[in-house]
Amino acid sequence: MAATNFLYNPERKGKKGLIQEFVIRQDILDTIMEDLNTSFMKTPEQHYLLVGQRGTGKTTLLLRIAYAIEDAPELKDWLIPVVFSEEQYNIGELANLWENVGQLLEDYHGFAGLYEKMERNVSFPGYDERCWEILESELDKKGKKLVLLIDNIGDLLRKLSEIEVKRLRRILQTKSQVRLIAASPLYLESILDYKQPLFEFFKVLRLESLDSKSTRELLLKLADVHRESDKIERIIKESPERIETLRILTGGVPRTIALMFNIFIEHEHENSLKDLERILDAVTPLYKHRMDDLPPQQQKIVDAVAKYWDPINVRTLKDRVRLEGKVISAQLGQLEKNQVIQKLGTDTKNNEYILRERFFNIWYLMRYGRKDDKQRVIWLVRFLESWCTEAEIESRIAQFVNGIKSQKLDDQSLVFFGEVYSSIRKLSLTSKVLLEESVPQQYGKPLPFSEEEIKNLINETFKAKEYKKALKWLSRLQELTETDKSLVFDIFDRTGKDGKIILDFSLELAHTMRQDIERRVFPRRGMIQLYTLLVAIHLYERILLELEFGRYENVLASIKEQMRLIGDMAEYLVSAAYFWNYNFEIRLLLSGISGLYKKGQIYLINKLFDEKTVVMENKSIALSEIFNPIYLAINSLEPGGKMINLAPEKEESVHKIRDFIIGK
Repeated sequence: MAATNFLYNPERKGKKGLIQEFVIRQDILDTIMEDLNTSFMKTPEQHYLLVGQRGTGKTTLLLRIAYAIEDAPELKDWLIPVVFSEEQYNIGELANLWENVGQLLEDYHGFAGLYEKMERNVSFPGYDERCWEILESELDKKGKKLVLLIDNIGDLLRKLSEIEVKRLRRILQTKSQVRLIAASPLYLESILDYKQPLFEFFKVLRLESLDSKSTRELLLKLADVHRESDKIERIIKESPERIETLRILTGGVPRTIALMFNIFIEHEHENSLKDLERILDAVTPLYKHRMDDLPPQQQKIVDAVAKYWDPINVRTLKDRVRLEGKVISAQLGQLEKNQVIQKLGTDTKNNEYILRERFFNIWYLMRYGRKDDKQRVIWLVRFLESWCTEAEIESRIAQFVNGIKSQKLDDQSLVFFGEVYSSIRKLSLTSKVLLEESVPQQYGKPLPFSEEEIKNLINETFKAKEYKKALKWLSRLQELTETDKSLVFDIFDRTGKDGKIILDFSLELAHTMRQDIERRVFPRRGMIQLYTLLVAIHLYERILLELEFGRYENVLASIKEQMRLIGDMAEYLVSAAYFWNYNFEIRLLLSGISGLYKKGQIYLINKLFDEKTVVMENKSIALSEIFNPIYLAINSLEPGGKMINLAPEKEESVHKIRDFIIGK
């Protein structure tokens, strides 16, 4: 993609093309040009440092300044702009800097023989000083001045010795023949440290992230240049929120905005995953350089912040990077100043931090996130959340579900996209239900439903006579109310007294709960309540039927089965006492016992606790212990039977149970 190359090499656009596309940073250009137009460099002038992370337009701005000088009537006859490329591979010492200037002046500005004069002195001590003297002399002869436009000045300064940096400072500070406008992606230590030779030497101008207005101007200009105005104008008219989304996603970095513009205009109708992969591949040089610019400690911190994705505080960072809190705070401050990190204020003193450019974070997760950790798909999730509208996400989920139903998706796609769509935040209720009902459990992850959403779904499915779905949503509640339990009875009445739906669903629910336990997930209380209620209803109806026909041995068997199935849930409970909160279900069980009592079958009631036990916390426990108040009440039912001495905490419960059974 040719346009991509020009994003990294703006000089290849040519003078006309670059000027035509230059619509941002106009305020900084005007500031510098006003200064140049009003100062004639008769004495040493103030020098400039443009600071902005990679991609914010520093290289383009330096070129635009050079072209503005060339076209300015007041400047072009005496002021020569000398532009250095981002990578000065042939500069390793101060002398090389002056040699490069000499070559450029000789090749393009009529300084014949200048470089040759320098080269003749190469073997002499103090060669760099001799080169400057020759350059100074030739400039004075021709009545010319220089503006050195040097990108990535930090790279150049790091190559020079401390003595050479001091010599350069002395020249810039005392000589009027040269003025420096430099650029750097980072604030330089040689400027920040008062002990360094260039401390407070530059007037620093920051290239801030683009605001909404500048972002729109840039997109309109790019659309005009690439003859795609109709497309971008349609986006602005029909989906103006996408412009702001793009700005936030890119952190307002012009190069990333331009890159995403090209890709989305050229591939407007392709799916987001392919678009994203194409963009992520194209921005790799930019983002890799950004990481390489950082010192080791800052790289480590950025890595931790990026992999966390969500806002992170210093305390959490300490555990992840194993550095002292003071060190982390200091480095975060530097990263914030260099526009890599964004600080988010909180209600407490503990600020939180994220990567300023969210697309950089997406790229980092995609490239360096661990394959099997929980962030495996978060880069695509966050991209879809940022770029797509809710309607578009719903459409993509619907297409995914159709792919599942038509069996057109392989297992890899099922696993990947099942996890992606299940991880999207703020999904509509429609989309959540669609995923819940269509994506096999092994391909997605549990979706969060609020209690209010679940209540709505229960009502909707019940009204639609989808009773099995209504039961499923009932099992998702944290706790069943008396109204919820009454609804289960309504479902039982509406589906027939054979209770097939009730029985089938209770078996499915038991299977689900056992799977949860195997995964060391404790079933929610509402699920346990529903299971015990379903078992109790089903067996209670059987008991009533057997009582009606006088089959009392069958009644006994049904009650025992009911007690065993309900008691079996005790293995999921922390203590048997917890189980006794299910008064509603216990009353159903007691109703069967009461039916036997009223038919004079006390001897059968006494056989309830003969043999059955359940396993609870890997221990075999008798039903008489789990249902202890019932057991104690039954002991008093024989003619002349008396209550044994009871512990105070059990006395009230046992008396109530006995009264319930005998019908008081």
